[in-house]
Amino acid sequence: MSHIRLLLPIALVLVLAFLLVLRVADRPPALVQEQPTPIVAPPPGPDLQANAEGYYLPGDKFTVNGFLFADFSLRPDAWVTFARTRDSIEHPSPCTEATINPDTLHLRCTYPRLGVVTIDGNFLTRIATLRSDRPVVSAVVTVTAGGHTLHRGRDSFIWVRGE
Repeated sequence: MSHIRLLLPIALVLVLAFLLVLRVADRPPALVQEQPTPIVAPPPGPDLQANAEGYYLPGDKFTVNGFLFADFSLRPDAWVTFARTRDSIEHPSPCTEATINPDTLHLRCTYPRLGVVTIDGNFLTRIATLRSDRPVVSAVVTVTAGGHTLHRGRDSFIWVRGE
């Protein structure tokens, strides 16, 4: 009987050890906390011509009441520029209306001593280009004063990067 008393605690320890091994084996593996992947901004895509800062030069020059149409700009601000023919000094004027989309543009600018200038056109290329020999806008330029049309004509424009 002394052997049974000795074997009973050993058997009990073995059963507890076996149950402990089974319990540990059934446990899900410890969760490893991974560091979150930092969010990296996607590389900038090509600039749209509609968002490009700079100015647009006409292919054909025209004069209205002693003012030579010089250029227009969309960004950072929309404006139109005429130069007086007698002194060639350029006089920019801001546009009160400017609707600029990736495909089209509409400007309405009140030009002092001349009238209202509207420019309605479309971009010939969506992506801004550094080539200054290729037209990027085709537009109709209209100058009106006192209900009379002083000039109306379609032209193509090249883009020059802003300084």
